[in-house]
Amino acid sequence: MTLENGELLKNRYRILDILGQGGMGAVYRAVDENLDVVVAVKENSFLTEEYARQFRREAKILASLRHPNLPRVFDYFVIDQQGQYLVMDYIEGDDLRQWMSREEEITEIEVLQIGIAICDALIYLHSQDPPIIHRDIKPGNVKITPNGEVVLVDFGLVKLMNDKEITTTAARAMTPGYSPPEQYGQAHTDHRSDIFSLGATLYAALAGYLPEDSLARSTGKAILTPLRSYNPSVSSKTGKAIDKALRLRFEERWQSAELFKNGLLNALENFPKEVRKSNRLVGVNSQRMQNHMDGSSDVGDVKGFRKLWMKLSGQRKGMDPTWLIFSLMIFLLLILLSLYLINPKGLQRLFNPPLQRRPTTTRVLQGNSTSVPVAALTQGTQESSPTDSSGGGDSLPQFVTPSPTITGGGSGWLAFVSERTGMPQIWLINVQNGEMKQLTNLTDGACQPDWSPDGSQIVFTSPCGSKRARYPGSSLYIADVLSGILTPLPASLEGDFDPAWSPDGRWIAFTSIVNGQMQLMKVRVDDLSVVMLSDGGYDDSDSAWSADGRRLAFVRLRSVGQIWLMDADGGNAVQFSLSGAIDNSNPEWYPDENLILFSQVMGLGSPSKQIFGMRIEDLGEHEEYPILPGTAFDYIPLMDNVSVSPDGYWLAFDYWYHNVLSDIYIMTFPGANLIQLTEHSAMDYDPIWRPITN
Repeated sequence: MTLENGELLKNRYRILDILGQGGMGAVYRAVDENLDVVVAVKENSFLTEEYARQFRREAKILASLRHPNLPRVFDYFVIDQQGQYLVMDYIEGDDLRQWMSREEEITEIEVLQIGIAICDALIYLHSQDPPIIHRDIKPGNVKITPNGEVVLVDFGLVKLMNDKEITTTAARAMTPGYSPPEQYGQAHTDHRSDIFSLGATLYAALAGYLPEDSLARSTGKAILTPLRSYNPSVSSKTGKAIDKALRLRFEERWQSAELFKNGLLNALENFPKEVRKSNRLVGVNSQRMQNHMDGSSDVGDVKGFRKLWMKLSGQRKGMDPTWLIFSLMIFLLLILLSLYLINPKGLQRLFNPPLQRRPTTTRVLQGNSTSVPVAALTQGTQESSPTDSSGGGDSLPQFVTPSPTITGGGSGWLAFVSERTGMPQIWLINVQNGEMKQLTNLTDGACQPDWSPDGSQIVFTSPCGSKRARYPGSSLYIADVLSGILTPLPASLEGDFDPAWSPDGRWIAFTSIVNGQMQLMKVRVDDLSVVMLSDGGYDDSDSAWSADGRRLAFVRLRSVGQIWLMDADGGNAVQFSLSGAIDNSNPEWYPDENLILFSQVMGLGSPSKQIFGMRIEDLGEHEEYPILPGTAFDYIPLMDNVSVSPDGYWLAFDYWYHNVLSDIYIMTFPGANLIQLTEHSAMDYDPIWRPITN
């Protein structure tokens, strides 16, 4: 629940306004009425014991930190049934993202100074016992005060580097372009993950473009564009230092923030002394710079290491320990080769653990307070064959209006498309007990279902021969779920598809082909009058209504598909997602209207998709977050066509497992309790939750 301006917390902190909001809570600007100072209040709205324990632990650790490049945390409290709160310094000024969005150039000197300052903060964080990993370094979390000081903010994803601790799902959000590959899913992360993110931040500041996403790079879908290809004026030392930070493999990056800092200092050292300062930033401490140039400041510095080695070994200047390192490497390689010859399978298992098989037994949904068994579904079980009905349609399940349940927040039914009978047809599944019913049995197929707000009807597209992006020659039909009666909607000459029922039940938005171009329309359900929403400038398709019915999210094709927003009457169209040459599709509003989920391809020209989310407040900015199951993978999960349950608790989507044809899966938002609902050799896709009904 968002706090209102003027609300008083703990009889002390008066809320002034909201600074940001996401799935885990919000950050507010407030005034401490005891001390009459402005503070930032970070809210954790997850009330489970796991989240509470994680948040409480972070509060204690953060409160102990004192560093000039980090904000201070000085209060922590809990409000029962509402949330947990951290109170910290409010850092005045702009962030690096705002600097990057302005027209004036950010100089190489300034980027180096910012990088060195953040390295100082990371050296301090990583040196704690146990080490602290920030895990969300990006331009929006680098603040520059009016005095020119650089501060690393937002500890929303901070994690103690302790193998015995389990990272919470909330701490698994990623920022495409800035997050290293190991941060996707639940792979191991350490201090070198922060080094990657800082490298990406400095790259974006100098290049004016995001580096290619690490997941796309690691799967061969993209390669990193050299920084100097975007900005040839960048010095080779700066380019090499940042490039090393962006290596995909842990072992190839800078092995500490201290070493990365030295690389940036080496680059800064190339500039004449009189230009090493910026009038917008506090300069690098002159003594630290002198120590670095003398080779006396850091154990990690190469010169310092050589001096230490010579002193300990009694060797004279000129002797080099490189031969010893090389000899050790050869020795280790010989040991590994011997182990392989003795027991090759054992060594293979050491480096390649066996794959985890997908479960085929009964699954259990973990809810807030109860568990609901979900039967494993296989071909021939829990399915009903279509039969004749008085309405001339298929046999349909006789819905009984249920009380709200954990699973889906309502009836617990999903409509989806299945090709198990040959042609695509619409099916229904009860996620609580696995019961399945076939809704349509049309010769030409049926697909793209969407429920009426009262859950009594479904609108769909037919003919429908297979899963496609457009359906020329198709029309829209409404099926009454109880009677099976089909009602055709007015058809255009070239084809209608992508139906989306408005929350008030009065309108159905859809895509219509007009002179070969996809355009958005809406039809009034009571009188079947049609209103054109698109202006004819671009191909528009795939609309989704906001919960209040005032806006539509949709896909606009401008060389690639991107998510746009418009008013319900077609006005005020504005671009929402900024993904460059990467295609987005299938938008879905999260119930609180602050978040839109959508599908995004995994690289330029890739057919494979994953689900991303972006907040409304980040409109016009590249702030997309992958929504992935919070589980360890031996494969890359492919996901599409997400549908949010009415209570916002569950997500349903198409899911590919090791490139097997898609099935329907669900998981709790934002990525726990992954459960397979359908299992068939044919394609199952396009799930849609039935609304809560009275």
